[in-house]
Amino acid sequence: MSMPLKKNNIPNELEALANQVGSFIEYWGFKKIHGQIWTHIWLAKSPIDATTLVKRLNVSKALVSLAIKDLMLYEVVRVVGQGDRRKILLEANPDIQTVIANVLKNRETKMLESINTQFEKTNALSEQIKNEINLDDGKFQAMQIMIQMAQFALGSLIETHLSTEKK
Repeated sequence: MSMPLKKNNIPNELEALANQVGSFIEYWGFKKIHGQIWTHIWLAKSPIDATTLVKRLNVSKALVSLAIKDLMLYEVVRVVGQGDRRKILLEANPDIQTVIANVLKNRETKMLESINTQFEKTNALSEQIKNEINLDDGKFQAMQIMIQMAQFALGSLIETHLSTEKK
């Protein structure tokens, strides 16, 4: 038996699903709103506009607009046309592998580069300072290897996707 519709005409079940997907996406470093928006766009029978999302999610136009820009940056959603009053129409990218590869390339790669840069600055501290705060040179070497391995694995994963995409 279906629950009654809320004031935004969205069944509680759909709202709960969008919230759960939002929580999952939030776990991976995005905002809950990204997952909520993606859920509504993904499940829509036809392309959907931002105004509809604002009404469905009962959030500000600015929040939806910023989230859509983020989702477009990672190619999670894409513009597929214009509706009434020149509203852009959105659909979810059905190629989930490309979406994941884009997120890895545009977000995780930068995070690892930032970690590596800060590691190098920390490793460049004088031996006196390292000794005063009890830092272990062997563990610095181990951390450097971990960072390099993570960068290599991530690069390989992205490159594998790019090479299979070209075939």
